[in-house]
Parts: sequence; structure tokens; C-alpha cells
Amino acid sequence: MYTRYPTHVLRDDGACIPLAEENADYRAFLAWVVDGNTPTLPPQPTHAQLWERAITEMRALRQPILDVLDGLQASANTLGLSERAAVIETAKQGLRDITKLNLTDCTTYAQMRAKVGAAYAALVASLPADIRQSFKEATA
Repeated sequence: MYTRYPTHVLRDDGACIPLAEENADYRAFLAWVVDGNTPTLPPQPTHAQLWERAITEMRALRQPILDVLDGLQASANTLGLSERAAVIETAKQGLRDITKLNLTDCTTYAQMRAKVGAAYAALVASLPADIRQSFKEATA
């Protein structure tokens, strides 16, 4: 038996077979399929695994933005611009809170990414233009 992945075939004995015509094991797999056999599908990730992947990606994407906002906030505090510093802190907290989104209604990774993306876009849209520009610069 074989399990067909997008980038390789996994044989029941654990052998990982690259999708290369020159590979004898891959040719044996193709012959097995021609004989009328069907490989099994790879196991699908659980909802928890999809959620963790979506949140991990968001954490990686938000870090450069948080770094820029930290610098802007430090400058605002140094200049005595407490209202601006508070707006920046709100933006930073909004970025942190994205990882707390309720994704239980999402059944696919694409839905999770879309929901996280929508929350991110709403956060960015609510900010003053110059701070919004910092988000763009940090992700460019």
C-alpha cells in the first residue's frame, strides 16, 4: 500500500519515494496504480493543528510590525505625546489579541486565514494614516 502526498509517495514500510521517473520505487508505484490500485489519501490535519498553524503564521507576520510600533511608541513617549503612545499601545494590543480569535466556526485553513486577515485589516483600518503606513512598511 501507498499513501500519495503532493511531493512524494509514502510506502507502508515507511519508505519515502520521491516523484521522480528515474526512481525504481516510484516506477513500481506507478505500475501498482496502473494495475488498478488506488493510494490512500494522507491524513488530514485536525482543527487544532490548523488553528495552531494559522496562529503561528500570524505571530511571525506581526513581529516586525510590533518592532516598528515599539520604536514609534518609544519616540512618542520621549516627545511627551502620550495620546499617540496610547493609540500605538492599542494597536499593539490588537495585534496580540488576534491570536485569541475564535476560529471554531472555521473548518478549513483557508477560512482561518481569511478570518485572521479580516481582523488584521480591521485593526489597520482603524488606525491613523501615519501609523497605518508603518504597518505597510514593516510588511513590505
